[in-house]
Amino acid sequence: MDMTLQGNPPINPHDILHGTLFPEPIEVIVSFNIGNSLKVVGKGLRTGSVHERILSPESLSQLEIIPSKPPFDGDAHRFRLGIEAMRLGLAYEYDPYFTLSIARVDPLPHQLEAVYDYFLKSPRIRFLLADDPGAGKTIMAGLLIKELKIRGLVSRVLLVTPANLTFQWQREMKDRFRENFEIVRSDVLRATYGANPWQEKNQVITSLSWVSVIEDAKESLLRSHWDLIVVDEAHKMSAYSQDKKTLAYQLGESLSQMTDHFLLMTATPHKGDPDNFRLFLELLDRDVYGDIKSLEEAMKRHNAPFYLRRVKEALVLFPDPETGEVKTLFTKRNVNTTEFQIDDEEWEFYNELTHYVEEQSVRAASDESARGRAVGFIMALLQRRFASSIYAVRRTLERMKESREKILSNPEAYKRQYVMRRIPDEFYELPEEEQQEIISDLEREVPSTDPAVLRQDIHELKKLIDHAQILEKREIESKLNKLREVIAQHGIFNDPKMKLLLFTEHKDTLDFLVEKLRNWGLKVTQIHGSMKIGDRDTPNTRIYAEREFREDCQVMVATEAAGEGINLQFCWFMINYDIPWNPMRLEQRMGRIHRYGQEKDCLIINFVSTNTREGRVLQQLFARIREIENDLDPARTGKVFNVLGEIFPANQLERMVRDMYARNLTEDVIKSRIVEQVDIERFRRITSSTLEGLAKRELNLSSIVSKSAEAKERRLVPEVIEDFFIQAGSITGIVPREMKKDGHIFKVGRVPRNLWPIGQRLEPRFGKLSHEYKNVVFDKKLLATDPTLEWVTPGHVLFEAVREHTFTESQTDLRHGAVFYDLHRTKPAKLDVFSAAIRDGRGNILHKRLFVVESGIDGQMVVRQPTIFLDITPAPGGTSVPDGQEMYSRENIEKTLIDTTLQQFLQEIVQQRKKELDIITRHVDISLRELIHRQNMRMAELWESQQRGDANPLLAANIKTTEDRILELTERFERRVQELSQERNCSIADIQHEGSAWVLPHPERSSPGIAPMVRDDEIEQIAIKAVIAAEEARGWHVQSVEKENRGFDLISRRLHPEDPQTAIEVRFIEVKGRVAVGEVALSSNEYKTAERLKKDYWLYVVYNCGTSPQIHLIQDPARLGWEPLIKIEHYHIGSDKIIKAAEEKTQLIR
Repeated sequence: MDMTLQGNPPINPHDILHGTLFPEPIEVIVSFNIGNSLKVVGKGLRTGSVHERILSPESLSQLEIIPSKPPFDGDAHRFRLGIEAMRLGLAYEYDPYFTLSIARVDPLPHQLEAVYDYFLKSPRIRFLLADDPGAGKTIMAGLLIKELKIRGLVSRVLLVTPANLTFQWQREMKDRFRENFEIVRSDVLRATYGANPWQEKNQVITSLSWVSVIEDAKESLLRSHWDLIVVDEAHKMSAYSQDKKTLAYQLGESLSQMTDHFLLMTATPHKGDPDNFRLFLELLDRDVYGDIKSLEEAMKRHNAPFYLRRVKEALVLFPDPETGEVKTLFTKRNVNTTEFQIDDEEWEFYNELTHYVEEQSVRAASDESARGRAVGFIMALLQRRFASSIYAVRRTLERMKESREKILSNPEAYKRQYVMRRIPDEFYELPEEEQQEIISDLEREVPSTDPAVLRQDIHELKKLIDHAQILEKREIESKLNKLREVIAQHGIFNDPKMKLLLFTEHKDTLDFLVEKLRNWGLKVTQIHGSMKIGDRDTPNTRIYAEREFREDCQVMVATEAAGEGINLQFCWFMINYDIPWNPMRLEQRMGRIHRYGQEKDCLIINFVSTNTREGRVLQQLFARIREIENDLDPARTGKVFNVLGEIFPANQLERMVRDMYARNLTEDVIKSRIVEQVDIERFRRITSSTLEGLAKRELNLSSIVSKSAEAKERRLVPEVIEDFFIQAGSITGIVPREMKKDGHIFKVGRVPRNLWPIGQRLEPRFGKLSHEYKNVVFDKKLLATDPTLEWVTPGHVLFEAVREHTFTESQTDLRHGAVFYDLHRTKPAKLDVFSAAIRDGRGNILHKRLFVVESGIDGQMVVRQPTIFLDITPAPGGTSVPDGQEMYSRENIEKTLIDTTLQQFLQEIVQQRKKELDIITRHVDISLRELIHRQNMRMAELWESQQRGDANPLLAANIKTTEDRILELTERFERRVQELSQERNCSIADIQHEGSAWVLPHPERSSPGIAPMVRDDEIEQIAIKAVIAAEEARGWHVQSVEKENRGFDLISRRLHPEDPQTAIEVRFIEVKGRVAVGEVALSSNEYKTAERLKKDYWLYVVYNCGTSPQIHLIQDPARLGWEPLIKIEHYHIGSDKIIKAAEEKTQLIR
């Protein structure tokens, strides 16, 4: 019913009201008169919020009223851009692997499975990803971050990692996903005193060991909120028991409560202990894993909620497209020990040094202060530096002597300036440069400031220095000779293309080795902790050195800095010139070359001296590991080294050796402890635990391959993004100029001011909008030629600002409606565009998509895809439309949309969620019922004691505590059951009409030059049937998608012989039928789809449909040189080229 006020137009349901009286345009739900005023209730078009206003005649006159029956006078080009802006904003809904279009990654099958088949299926992501090392957990985390950000579900992300991996995470996020993260540590906390850096920064990386121990850091972190928290090496958060929780575990509990999305990642999720593992999983969901019975149920069914682990044998590459061969992700890792002996003169120096170290260590052991521990630490370091090189130990001795001489010259000044130097608990996890700073301070530590003691110490140091210099002048060092012998044996001097990665713990040894190797005629580069991260074009930086090693140098000499975020899988040969006493460092070193992308088996050689005590201890350790590898890992996958850190903690070996120097342990005792601890049964308990029954041994590779093939068809490709961005220039004011014809590199220049406020609003999600962009590209392949180009895609703040502005500015055209022409249509039709969502009972939007309802003048309605607007041509302004719009009521149109499409879509979503929610519900029931049962049993015991007259004064308090616990658990159980029920119950929601258009038969369709290209529906059906019959005859399964405007007509699949649900090959087929033989035309959408799909797109041209149909098959037809017909937005080609292209491939079927 029309409602109006004097002198104003009537207001009807579905009319759009726009003006300053409302915070957003509203669609009228209902309106009615109240005296001289009009009450209007409407729904906001941007937020969906309900607005209610009482409007006077004067206020009504200030509104723009767009009637529900549009005048169809909008600009058709802008209308189409508005629809495309909406579609691109929802691109993740149509492309099952959307982030692949906007990130510099080519994910592996297991990475796609984790993110798209597990994580994103849940509206609230709580997961433990526990794949074996090298699976690319950073890539999976990056994919998840991009997917959640593009959906608008997260903007604040916290990454918690080991301290020595913060740079690696920062680099991976920036290089692969264009996500900038800031590292927060002590210096940032100090620089922002009085503020909370955690809350001020939206994307942060921090160190687990630092933030769990430093109270100020932890306290300020817990006053912030995050949308997504990712924890790497999360096993460090494990608790010993419910009553003995580590600081890291307590941090984990706090982090779990302050975020919706919580992703834990580790390669060693358990130590074979179910109780410990259950506590760990409780960080994700205390209801599901509140009791051990829930975990037992998971083990029985080989399926645990929120847990995903794939072992190395399950990690494979995509099948070879030519042979179908499936290769494993990892090559073998062969770890050998090369033994050598120091000569007599070196041993004499070693003996003198050992005597000095033991004397100092015994003295330090009696001093329980931080000073005593520091001296003991440095003494052990001296022995490690001797094991590295004589040059390294001599340089350390010289620095120690210089510091003591300085103190002796002014002891009082030293005492005044003295600051007690401590070894941080997280020392072994710190980046190398931070470790070196601490060591430099500790080297200046002295056991006593007594001048007599200092003089004696200086005298002994000078003797050691003199002895070291004598050895160096010989220019004969046993270890160096062994190095030359080994690399000669392996062909370094004969093969200039062969690469060697040479690791040492110490910068002094690095300098020594670089000089020697260059003297041997080898091209050498280096990485050490003093070098900045830099980039590939800045000399003397780590990233530059990585590039230099790949492209130009034969040898890289590196300290632990190269074990942190540097990727060297183009090298297969590595030597550990000295051995870190932290086994995890050894694993990180090996991981630089033994990782995805390595094509050869890796050879790692550990240098060990067999006539020093430290060398014999390491010899025992490596011999023990070799025995266990022969038994548990004959394929040499590296899994024994992967769990070594769990069995042999980071600083245990060093502690034992320091006790040996302090004469509290002997060499034999240490070796026997190694035999006892590095025990095959302890490894077996972890690697063969019943908990490993929860790990997946193989992927459903066929399903992933099939899904990947079909994802190509829906992929958002550069051509689509580029086309939209350029066309949107007429609205946004950005006019990209192509630098070279068909080069696809554009100069953008200054960003118009009207985009600046949008950029500011989008900054938390997409980063800062620059006010000027030089050269931009839309295809990431072009970055290979010039990495400085700006790659613009969905998710880039410039693209998102353009897209949003285009959508906003096209609203008038969408509401007014527009007119289009269709070359192949014989009768007019009306197109109504809707957006609609599926929500669960908790209000979460699970999916939101666009739909087009086509209504024919005969009253028939069918649902189309929004890409239909790419198949039709904008009509000029003023084009008249058919009368009789009243026959197309909004209610009937929405009913068609709901009945034919949305109900089916809803059922698919409900079925997808049912399996997951059934598992969670079952485990919540088991876990919480068991906890309640135990408390009830406890209550029964307490009541029985009370009935017996027990005089315990705490009995009443215990009864009250147990009652409270039962009540709390019961409420938790009821609340969780209700939440799961809400998550299970989904419904269609937020149906919103976005715009209407008429599509009319093209006025040129009968003109001589165009008529031959017009589709004849009868002939087209003959052609379709012929193609389907031909495909089925060769055993392929054919699906028709003719009505979906996807740029092709058929999907033909070659099904897996053992799994008919899975396709091993897919063709996307466009069919063109002709009565006889003639030229063929593709619509703009069909042509762009062919460009996008390339070899997966097939054109089947069926000639002679009127007599004896002949099918001509052309793979990748976009390559044939089609000519555009701008007037009708089509591309055409002559029959001679069609026949020639088909015959070239001998693809003629009669």
